Amino acid sequence: MSITPATKLYGVVGDPIAHSLSPLIHNRWIREAGLDAVYVALHLQSPDPTADLGALARAGFSGLNITLPHKLAALKSAANVSPEAKLVGAANTLSRESGPDWAAHNTDIEGFSLALSHALSGNPRGRRVVLIGAGGAARAAAYALGQLGAELAIVNRTAANAEALANELAPQAETAELAQLNSLAERADIVVNSASLGHAGVSLPQLPAGKGRPFLDLSYGKAAKETLAAAKAAGWAPHDGLRMLVGQAAAAFQIWFDISPDVPGALSACEAVVAVRR
Repeated sequence: MSITPATKLYGVVGDPIAHSLSPLIHNRWIREAGLDAVYVALHLQSPDPTADLGALARAGFSGLNITLPHKLAALKSAANVSPEAKLVGAANTLSRESGPDWAAHNTDIEGFSLALSHALSGNPRGRRVVLIGAGGAARAAAYALGQLGAELAIVNRTAANAEALANELAPQAETAELAQLNSLAERADIVVNSASLGHAGVSLPQLPAGKGRPFLDLSYGKAAKETLAAAKAAGWAPHDGLRMLVGQAAAAFQIWFDISPDVPGALSACEAVVAVRR
């Protein structure tokens, strides 16, 4: 691949970022579409990430994916914000159609909806969902679940944060402390984990017998390994977050290029890499 002054620049920004599969996904789609573009990973450690994201637009980047911990900074860096990103309070995709300013989007919503429907093997409407966590990924999930008509319960280590999330995005949701996961999961059609429990030194509380019900972790690879193993041991059907990753990437690619990419092919490529990393 040759890079010229006309080559458009795209990338993913986060801290850490070395593990990201986004370059694999997007460069695959760029090649398949025959586009003069390149996608790179950018490790951003900064006291002012909002300013730095703005500088990347002025430096010539045409689009960015944003991962932890910069999704709020991405929202603040944009001159225009989609209604969904504004409601969720976070942006994971930036686009620059013209001029030096970013437009902010949240494609995590589409990615989560895709992963949820696959795990449930059908429409989530009316299904009972227990969501673990109240951070950025949980916000996108809660918004999507409300739009999809699911019955939601949110559990979090700090119950007040679960209540705040419900008040903002899911007023009908039940809320509880993480310690109450067992009783709520007993009645659930699916449990969704959006929290990085291992990173915080917290283990997943004891789950009731899963009886083959789905357990979806929004992480993938090593980050999801312990939680998914615990769920599987309790009889739940484990699903990782790779489908969400590829789904949100496809929605971003559509925003940038107005092209619907090959989702199954990218998902298979990601699964192959994760299998080796384990």
